[in-house]
Amino acid sequence: MGKLLQMISKDHLNYRWVILSMFVSSQLVLSIAGYGWGPLAPFLKKIMSLSSTQIGTIGSTFYFTAALSAFPSGIVIDRYGVKKGILCWLGLTGLPLFFVGFVSYSYALFLILVAISGFGYGIGNPVTAKGLFIWFDQKTRGTVFGIKQSAVTGGAALSGIFLVYLSQKIGPFMALKTISLMIMVMMVATLFLYQNPRGIQGVPATKRSKDKRSMKSRFRDFLTNRALFTISMIMAILGLAQGVVVTFFVLYTNEKLGYSLIAAGSLLTIAMISGAAGRILWGIVSDRLFHANRKPVLIIISGLTTVSAAVLAVWVDAWPYWLFLPLVIATGLSSAGWNSICLVLVTEISARNKTATSVGLASTIGWAGLFLGPIGFGSLTDHFGYSYAWISLAVFCSFSLILSFLIPVSIQHPMKTRNG
Repeated sequence: MGKLLQMISKDHLNYRWVILSMFVSSQLVLSIAGYGWGPLAPFLKKIMSLSSTQIGTIGSTFYFTAALSAFPSGIVIDRYGVKKGILCWLGLTGLPLFFVGFVSYSYALFLILVAISGFGYGIGNPVTAKGLFIWFDQKTRGTVFGIKQSAVTGGAALSGIFLVYLSQKIGPFMALKTISLMIMVMMVATLFLYQNPRGIQGVPATKRSKDKRSMKSRFRDFLTNRALFTISMIMAILGLAQGVVVTFFVLYTNEKLGYSLIAAGSLLTIAMISGAAGRILWGIVSDRLFHANRKPVLIIISGLTTVSAAVLAVWVDAWPYWLFLPLVIATGLSSAGWNSICLVLVTEISARNKTATSVGLASTIGWAGLFLGPIGFGSLTDHFGYSYAWISLAVFCSFSLILSFLIPVSIQHPMKTRNG
């Protein structure tokens, strides 16, 4: 292994693709777990006798603690480095999932372990954004961020089939243990593979002390940054849509439209594959067609998310499958395809030594949508039905479209110019 790393690391341009592959693989496996609550929902609902609101609470709890951890973990990563952050990301997410199967008798204990796992998952955006930012230049960032973020929806797509299949064969709790072991394998691989690019060293102790003394002023600067706040609110609204889709799409297509569980899981897989493709596609479109301008792409994504949710609100089971399929693809491209553009834009308006912190703060606000969306949608579904819930989502998404137009045109690098 050591000789292999020495040979590869002689060429920085080659080794950065090793780093990207490591991030993509880790994100893929973690996302099978992070987005598995939707595919697992029918099984958990039956075994644990849960309501739709309780099912929504599982995903909401996971993303609530992820939101809580994103900003502080970003600060820690900026101070202590990427490698330690990756190991914490994998370990804190994977280990609690292994013990979930032992608390199937208690919904409260189940939620506690889900919360701990979510806390680990929240480290992901800051640490991967920081790692990719220091390894890749601006001309390729939109594309590589899209590739890495496509692993999120790629994992969600796999969970739609993989977790449903495993749950039918060995039960949902053994399925979670299997995913946990896969995450541990990635943790060991990261321990040997990750290194900083040449010329980028760990943060000196003196610099850490200086950063610690300026923590309050940094936090105040982030909160008063109009561009960062606008992008974060867009992330929150689009995250709300994403949380709803990954948590309730299987239940919606099974209970409302009458598809079998396997067919419903397959439709979620199609939506997530579309989201994975969208994250790459939107990055390429932004880099090539709009010359690294992210604003037009966000406008397109927000508009498509609004329209998709509105159409799902009025869809009836009598309409043909071949007509439903394009809607599923559009839903995936938009509600699950926005992340990479938002994250790369956050890194590009941030100073180099504050990249992870900025992404962490934006992710905290963005994940507020992910944890509020499922529980809110579940409550609306229990009281008013799916149609009312989907139209409410469409209304929320329309605000994302408005905010996208309000993003300042000249925000590509202002903080970087001011702060170095």
